[in-house]
Amino acid sequence: MIIEEIQNQDIDQLNLLQPADWDDIRPYFYYYSYSSFCEPIKISDEKRIVAIGTLIKHQDTAWLAHLIVHSEYRNQGLGKLLSNELIKRANPEIFKTIYLDATDLGYPVYKKIGFEVEMNYIHFFGNLIDLNLKNPERVIPFEEKYRNGVMELDKITSGENRELIFRDHLKSSLLYLSDGQVRGAYFPGFFDRYIMADLPEAGTELMKLRMRVKNTSKLPIKNQTGIDFLLENNYKEVRRSKRMILGLQREWKADYNYNRISGGLG
Repeated sequence: MIIEEIQNQDIDQLNLLQPADWDDIRPYFYYYSYSSFCEPIKISDEKRIVAIGTLIKHQDTAWLAHLIVHSEYRNQGLGKLLSNELIKRANPEIFKTIYLDATDLGYPVYKKIGFEVEMNYIHFFGNLIDLNLKNPERVIPFEEKYRNGVMELDKITSGENRELIFRDHLKSSLLYLSDGQVRGAYFPGFFDRYIMADLPEAGTELMKLRMRVKNTSKLPIKNQTGIDFLLENNYKEVRRSKRMILGLQREWKADYNYNRISGGLG
């Protein structure tokens, strides 16, 4: 078995490892491959890619993302090998905390190497719904003068400094303002269409925008406001996944997260 960096020419064939109930993973790996803060790797058996995963590095935290072992190569220790290789690439002097979002299949592997469950994410499915905003004037396109407010809200929401990953996505975001302050933000072009808000109305109003174009939703179990809003609009829970942590515990506001960015970014 050989462990190497994933190259662009590898990405198109990654659908051969694609779990049946996941979104297409290839756009994620194109993103990982060009981002300086990501390290996507592969394990190959001769010329065949049999396992893949990515390390995503923020300021002093990291995420393991899209860890997948080919169905024909499971139960051979590759999940553990892949996970440990990615962890090894995160300098412990810098990255005090490592997170991942575990499926039921991956959970036993991560538990054995020391990860602990921090919280569940609930995954919902429903119909596209076109609901009118209560106060449309409060939702505006991003303006540069609100940059610091958006980034501060994300730091409080996530407990992390994730400024690098927002660099290319702020300009396409929509903000919810109240009394001139940023109380929520929606990123319609960023993977799972992240929503954060420290005001419940800001969160549910931005969810309305998302529900017009996306009929799945994933948010922490502690965001009862967001969960209730989905249930009121006939969304159904379809599964759960486990947010797991290795290292230093951090304070973050799960109830401010109205839809996660993706399984590999929180």
